[in-house]
Amino acid sequence: MYFPLQDIEAARLNVNDPEHLRIHSLETFGTHDGPGIRMVVFVQGCQFRCLYCQNPDSIDVKGGTLVEIEELVKRAVRQKNYFGAEGGVTVSGGEPLLQRSKLTHFLKNYISRGLTPALIQMAV
Repeated sequence: MYFPLQDIEAARLNVNDPEHLRIHSLETFGTHDGPGIRMVVFVQGCQFRCLYCQNPDSIDVKGGTLVEIEELVKRAVRQKNYFGAEGGVTVSGGEPLLQRSKLTHFLKNYISRGLTPALIQMAV
């Protein structure tokens, strides 16, 4: 699977529109992506193109939906009671670090609301 100009577009993910995160999908009651009950944010875009990728539809950096970071944080706050002691937010992908500056903004807002630090899953 190859997307022409993918690397050029990936570089733009951190520059434009710092208040929005490009996501593929959102799972609000995840039990497989970390301990406890989790809200899983699947980000859009990945440069690795792994042969056995679990989420190949999240590779294209132009796909997905732009979502306000503040809205994601508000959703997490509303779900806090479901997380319990072990749960929280997992950011998966795609490749989360393609949007690292936006992800930093998201995590700072998330932690400032008294929520436990999130888990970030990356391709290895």
